Amino acid sequence: MSTTPDYDAIVIGAGHNGLVAANYLARAGKRVLVLESRQIVGGACVTEELIPGTKWSSCAFIAGLLRPEIIKELELARFGLDLYQGDALSFTLFRDGTAFTMWKETDRTLREIEKLNKQDAQSFLEFGVRLQRFAGLVTPYLLTAPPERSEVLALFEAVGEQTLFNEFTLLSVRDLLDRYFEDERLKSMLTFFGMVSIFGGPSTPGTAYTYGHHSWGEFNGNFGQFGLARGGMGAISEALATAARHYGVTIRTATPVEKVLVERGAATGVRLEDGSVITAAQVLSNADPKRSLLRLIEPGVLPAGLVRDVENIDTRGSMARIHLLIDELPQYLPFPDATAGPQHHGHQLLGPSREAFEEAFEAQRRGTFPSTFVIEAVTQSVTDETLAPEGLHTMTLGVQQLPSELTGTTWAAEKEKWADLVLEDLFTYAPNLREHILDRVIITPDDLDNEYLITDGNIFHGSMMLDQLFGARPIPELANYRTPVRNYYLCGSGTHPGGGVMGANGHNAAKAALDDAAGITAPARATGGGTRAVTTPWQQRLVASLMSTRPGRWLGYRAARQPALRKITAYAARVR
Repeated sequence: MSTTPDYDAIVIGAGHNGLVAANYLARAGKRVLVLESRQIVGGACVTEELIPGTKWSSCAFIAGLLRPEIIKELELARFGLDLYQGDALSFTLFRDGTAFTMWKETDRTLREIEKLNKQDAQSFLEFGVRLQRFAGLVTPYLLTAPPERSEVLALFEAVGEQTLFNEFTLLSVRDLLDRYFEDERLKSMLTFFGMVSIFGGPSTPGTAYTYGHHSWGEFNGNFGQFGLARGGMGAISEALATAARHYGVTIRTATPVEKVLVERGAATGVRLEDGSVITAAQVLSNADPKRSLLRLIEPGVLPAGLVRDVENIDTRGSMARIHLLIDELPQYLPFPDATAGPQHHGHQLLGPSREAFEEAFEAQRRGTFPSTFVIEAVTQSVTDETLAPEGLHTMTLGVQQLPSELTGTTWAAEKEKWADLVLEDLFTYAPNLREHILDRVIITPDDLDNEYLITDGNIFHGSMMLDQLFGARPIPELANYRTPVRNYYLCGSGTHPGGGVMGANGHNAAKAALDDAAGITAPARATGGGTRAVTTPWQQRLVASLMSTRPGRWLGYRAARQPALRKITAYAARVR
């Protein structure tokens, strides 16, 4: 009887990282099977018909972290991926009624900040240069085996940037922003990006890295920008799935895996919930580390000490979504009507304040709700007519810093009440919506755990603090995508380099599996050229150079705020 396995590799979970891994394995000539428990591919990067006749990005709803190398190498545009931007990147409405728009164009954004605080406008440019410098040093590690923290620190020290390393890894986001800015509103707006899927608040040490992680993406070569996926975030996963099938991958949905089979210390395949067995030379799990090792592996297989370490992975931070079908767009307070405009084109942030973020953390620790919520929103149907019928719009709300479990009650019991509280806050910023909500769907941390199979509803599969980053993600013993079970790998967001729709985790895990299959033992390390550095247009490099001296900072700021520089840049891009 043949001992040849059914497949060279089985990938458990068709989330975006699992699909990325499957693509790279198949492109290397491997016979690959992807098994997904849900009816559709995508995991948390998915578009679903939550309300009949409409499409929604159920969980993730902003695109900006997906690595350009992966987009290019897998030819995702060829397979249907269309990423785009509206006129504005983000719109913020503060509690005092002040509105702020973050534009794609630097000069427009700087002039917008001047309305809040003129000195902060110059500081914003300086801060951006520092953030870009940090990203430029860290980015080469994204598509490689995870480095040790000491290795990353040594690189920063070698280029004289130890202070920069400390700022963006050790500080709280409160302390980081206090170093650069004066205006409390601006600091509150920026703080939000350090609060995504964390168990903590603005004063929590290490949240500066969470901020940086969300801020250093790029869009069409522009650092720090983000956009949307036409058709919703599931379009990313669908493009990855289409590419995978093109390269020979078999994808089976509605096929939940019960256990990973282990013989003599090595993974040999999987047993499905229906009892059938599929064998493979290697198995990769796109699930979070806790689910991958504590649920998919039989008890007694893993060392007791490792089991305790996995149980102690911090997965407490969670979030929730409220999807609203509306027949009139939000008329935010500064605007005379509900006509579609730039305020509806990108990410919308309502009521950010550092006090509210701190209160949210205190409530999170108690397992309760705060007295008021900071709300993020996206109304993508304004720029993508494929999502809703004419005359209707999709509006997705998000709330961060939520407890995975509630004290004395459950999310199932409190779901509707919680949503009502959030909507009351929403109505203070867009009163017209009180009469224009036709339907709603709520996704709580409990739903993320039970329906999307994300432990504790932590969309990053674990904390993004320094003790769970680089060579310690998710724990040091599992940092190279490999597990103590030979031929069993982790490829989800709980691995290096962390959460977000990035794809790097799947890329790196596939590389580890391919190296092992080929007998290559030394992990690929970044040396500054291990992957393409963050793309920096020449005008941004010019401004960065100017910002290195006091006179240059003044000149750089004056240049950056001029529309003429943007026009020259646009012309140069056209004639290249």
